[in-house]
Amino acid sequence: MRKIILCVLCCFSSTSWATIGIAEENYHDLERQRTIETRLFYPAAMSEAESVFAANVAFYGFKAVKDAPPTGKKLPLYILVHGTSGNWKNLSWLGSYLTENGAFVVSANHPGYTTGQATPERVLRMWEQPRDVSFLIDQILSSDYANHIDKDNITVIGYSLGGYTALALAGARFDISGYQTYCHQHRDDSCKYYGNAFHGLSQPDHQMIAGDYRDERVTKAIAIAPGYVPAILPQSLERLSAKTMIVGGELDKTIPPKLQILPYITTHQKQLSYQTIKGASHFSFMQNCKPQAVKILAEEGAAFVCQEAADVDRKSIHQALLDIVSGQKLSI
Repeated sequence: MRKIILCVLCCFSSTSWATIGIAEENYHDLERQRTIETRLFYPAAMSEAESVFAANVAFYGFKAVKDAPPTGKKLPLYILVHGTSGNWKNLSWLGSYLTENGAFVVSANHPGYTTGQATPERVLRMWEQPRDVSFLIDQILSSDYANHIDKDNITVIGYSLGGYTALALAGARFDISGYQTYCHQHRDDSCKYYGNAFHGLSQPDHQMIAGDYRDERVTKAIAIAPGYVPAILPQSLERLSAKTMIVGGELDKTIPPKLQILPYITTHQKQLSYQTIKGASHFSFMQNCKPQAVKILAEEGAAFVCQEAADVDRKSIHQALLDIVSGQKLSI
């Protein structure tokens, strides 16, 4: 979103780790000619003064120690996946919480979908993002970081476009014609974004969208306000390989749950659950905004990123999501 935005189902220990370590790694996928800029958050022993990361004039960040040595064994691995025009910072508030409670967290910028690169045409060719995640899992589990990770406890948490990715990695399959049909019937914000981009999809593009991007190493998937749900092939939800939670925002105008999610899922799939967070809009799941954020973002026509309903505090939305991620609220 230009300039400033540039736009678990498991229970945690009640004791928090003292320090977050953070490292930057650039992973090169030679097969696909993609370089994935990645941040790793992990429990660390205090080795030097903390610095603030992921902050700017509009958003708060978190404190961590750069390149501190990791500590701990058998840590659950979480992969955080950003949405359209997003970046690794968008879910950093969640990543820092997970790390403080004993997790190893991976968050990356996904080429073509990230800040300054995303276009409707590129985002409709969404299949590279789940492939990125599988590639990142390969890299992490074949590195020295693997000594700290429980390879049998891997969770993907994706937001918006990243929510699609979480579902695809769990085994959901998609036929984009279903989403085209939806957009012929509805004009919510996501459909307005794509405009005429559907017409540029080739037959090979359709085949790639319909591909199988399941990664059976992923044990849990959490899809926050996920994109493309109207394109899901219903039978694929019967064969999910990961325990999967879909989270919708009650006031989301970009991906309205009552239109884009609930009509396309049912409650009888044993691996799939759904939860609505009351009062949440589409952008409620991003970082906490500083007091001056709305005014600053208004200069770019993006004040909506930090605007909540009058009686809603973003911190309360985040707490509701933390309750879901930590397994306290799992009912349909």
